[in-house]
Amino acid sequence: MSMSKTLKRKITKTTLIYVACAGLTLFLIVVSIGAGYKKASLGQVITGLFSGGDYVVETLVRVNLPRTLVALFSGAVLAVAGVLFQSVTRNRLADPSIVGVSSSTYTAGLFVSLLFPALVPFSPILAGVFGMAVFLMIFRLSYSHGVKSNRILAIGAAVNAVFMMIIITIAVMQNLSATNVLLSLSGSLAVPKPEIVYSTIALSAVGLIAALFCAGKCNVLALGDKTAQGLGVNVLRMKLILAGISVFLTAVAAVNVGITAFLGLLAPLIAKKLLGDNHYNVIPLSALLGGLFLLSADCLGRAMNTPVTLPVGIITTVIGGIVFIILLARSYKNAD
Repeated sequence: MSMSKTLKRKITKTTLIYVACAGLTLFLIVVSIGAGYKKASLGQVITGLFSGGDYVVETLVRVNLPRTLVALFSGAVLAVAGVLFQSVTRNRLADPSIVGVSSSTYTAGLFVSLLFPALVPFSPILAGVFGMAVFLMIFRLSYSHGVKSNRILAIGAAVNAVFMMIIITIAVMQNLSATNVLLSLSGSLAVPKPEIVYSTIALSAVGLIAALFCAGKCNVLALGDKTAQGLGVNVLRMKLILAGISVFLTAVAAVNVGITAFLGLLAPLIAKKLLGDNHYNVIPLSALLGGLFLLSADCLGRAMNTPVTLPVGIITTVIGGIVFIILLARSYKNAD
């Protein structure tokens, strides 16, 4: 009886959290549609969406809905990419922006947009291939009788610095304005073209479904490499598969929102605090939270009265950076 009540409470808690996240997501979508346009109130936007016939609201939907969808899906894939990287490294501080994946995939996307503009709709795939090659190099350099997360983080940080310099060099050689480069690197959400929106949604859906199918393997890897091997899992192959999916997800986001740091750290951290370490819950909840965080940051950036819309990456980096420092300090304290 006691176990039955505990199970019911757990199911109720899980359901309430998902319902709350879904409701907040719908609310933020409405806010995002009207964000930055002070002449349209929230009530007018809601009424216009349900009743129709409001020219202002219809115009806002055409302009802001594509941006809103890209923000939601980009945030979701970045968060899930963080979950998978943490599973590969067994380190809760792992994040695509820290280990050099975000900067390498963004660099590949930048090359495609400058040299092969006709291939821009396929840039997430091309960037993902390049990002996976870079991660395999990092993986190989850090591999010594097993994967050491500290080695991956250290080598990844060095690779990240190299690609940041490459990006700045490309910008200088192409005479790109400093403002555009800074906005892009900080996670700027421009108004995307329809084909970009469609490709982002489709590729995000594929990557997220693939990640969810790997949830069980993530749970096994969390037990440790030796235990996972004892249960019949090819640990090295599984980690490479998870890394491949994670790099692909990161590439989908990087070509749209630039190098948005620490989102893959924040969302999984909160998801695990709310519902525990079971990846069947961590992955979907992290996706919801990642979309919420990025869309909230974009709404806040557009609502602020600044000459240029504040990039989403600035907000996520400030919050995520503080959390990262706190977690890093705690890990060192626990190690002593």
